[in-house]
Amino acid sequence: MPEPHKGEKQGEEKQIKLADLKLIKALLPFLKPYLWMLMLSTLLVFLVTFFDLLMPIFTQKAFDGFIVPVDPEKGIHIFGVTIESFQTFCILFCVFILTSFIIDFIQTIFMEYTGQKIILNLRCALFSHMTFLPVRFYDKNSSGRLVSRVAGDIENMNEMFTSILIFIFKDLMLMAAILVILFTINTKLALYLSALIPVIIISISMFSNILRTAFRGIRQKIAEINHSFSEALTGIKIIQTTSSRKKFMQRFELLNFEHFTAALFQIKIFSIFMPFVSFLGVLSVAIIIWTGSFEVMKDSLTLGGLVAFLTYMKLFFRPLRELSEKFNLLQNALASAERIITILNNDQAKQRINKKRIFLDKISSITFDQVNFSYKQDKIVLKDISFDLSRGKSIGIVGQTGSGKSSIINLITGFYQPDNGNILINHINYQSVNIEDIRSRTALVMQDPVLFSGSIRDNIKPFQGDMNNSRLEKALYNANCKFLFTKFSGLDTRIEEGGRPLSSGEKQLVCIARAFAFNPDLIIFDEATSYMDSQSEQKVHDAMKKLMKGRLSIIIAHRLSTVKQCDNILLLRDGSIQESGSHQELAALKGEYYHLLQKEKI
Repeated sequence: MPEPHKGEKQGEEKQIKLADLKLIKALLPFLKPYLWMLMLSTLLVFLVTFFDLLMPIFTQKAFDGFIVPVDPEKGIHIFGVTIESFQTFCILFCVFILTSFIIDFIQTIFMEYTGQKIILNLRCALFSHMTFLPVRFYDKNSSGRLVSRVAGDIENMNEMFTSILIFIFKDLMLMAAILVILFTINTKLALYLSALIPVIIISISMFSNILRTAFRGIRQKIAEINHSFSEALTGIKIIQTTSSRKKFMQRFELLNFEHFTAALFQIKIFSIFMPFVSFLGVLSVAIIIWTGSFEVMKDSLTLGGLVAFLTYMKLFFRPLRELSEKFNLLQNALASAERIITILNNDQAKQRINKKRIFLDKISSITFDQVNFSYKQDKIVLKDISFDLSRGKSIGIVGQTGSGKSSIINLITGFYQPDNGNILINHINYQSVNIEDIRSRTALVMQDPVLFSGSIRDNIKPFQGDMNNSRLEKALYNANCKFLFTKFSGLDTRIEEGGRPLSSGEKQLVCIARAFAFNPDLIIFDEATSYMDSQSEQKVHDAMKKLMKGRLSIIIAHRLSTVKQCDNILLLRDGSIQESGSHQELAALKGEYYHLLQKEKI
């Protein structure tokens, strides 16, 4: 049973340790379109903070003006207005609270909308970028980990954009404003409180670093769990028929326990941090009550002033506790952001796509000139491969499993790059040709038919450009897909995951119909008739012949009968061309091809 590759995990962990400033810089392109909305949200936060700061002043005025009046005859002065009636004061206070609520409500809606738009664009950008990344990238990164990033990590960043950043800013601003107000109420008491600030800053910095490390571990374990779960679902039939359920369950339980341990470590750190902040708050209140009572007795401070000071202190430590929680969420979000940015910073896709490269009118010829290739440096897959293919001609590639047949296709379609040698498209080095242009003129019919959930129309209609129903139906008839109109609902036939309810042969015919609709210059059949009954195979062969007319065609096959009609046949062994020629020429040689032909007849 395969275990997660240690080198892959270590490499991933090294890659995602990005500085916060680099993260912010990388995220700026997604924030720029919404800067004005963020600025408006910030302005609304200023107003909400202003109202929060005024709340204790109302409390002080209520005490000093009405509850324990310093001068009962004067009433109170607020916002330049003298209020002598407690009833009027209460009405004003209610209006004040209602206004604060409305502004807070508008700010929350505005910020949530902005955050959701940013996340929407980020998710689309990530998905788009990943569709351009080379296949080699997917060889090194499991599908479970990548799904975890597209789904889990981006959703994890949602709260960072919708609330965390703006409220951290709000809380810091609120604390600074409160500190200024406390100094205006009583300098001596404010100095006592200020002595604790360095302790608070150091502790937050220390705990945030530990939390970031903890969240990296959690996100990595979630990715491994997703990978294990995805792998189990893909191979569920094998697991059940080989009695491997217990082994997979043990592996899943181990990963789950490792995630539990990582999450428990984060909880322990946070459970130490929060009580520590609360302790600082309680200690501060005790000191202020002790020293403040003496200030009141000395008439250096009114009772309302002490109540206001304590209320502001409560306001001071409330955002501090919220900051602790927000920093917890922020570290989690930043750990996710690191993983997302690592993928977006992968510029392998841009190297072949974004640069100015040659666009073709059509693909007229393909030439391999002494091409060598290896997936890993220590294992050569293709050795000195040379052949020519021109328009209207076909080439068959045969050989045992692992001989390098599919690797040739991977090079033509640009999924991998050759180690050395030249690949020419229309006598131009294909490194100079835009890879998307090559792919847009190539149709690939693979061994395992790939159909997407949706209708037959959705599956065969080219993704670029419009095509009417008559042309789509013609493509289906050319591909021998009449059964779709007799057994099913034609173009409106619904396809479920895995191509249900079609048989293997029917799915392959639909894939050939898609190639017809695509109208490519180059058509590649990669083991297109494997695992089929003779009747289905004959239908696929007939459709293949129609599709190959006037095009460059490459057929990869195990069965020699599939490539008999090709203009040229390459027999591969261990990555090298052992024999090449037409069917008649190779049969006349009485070499390896001839012996394989005799075995097939038996």
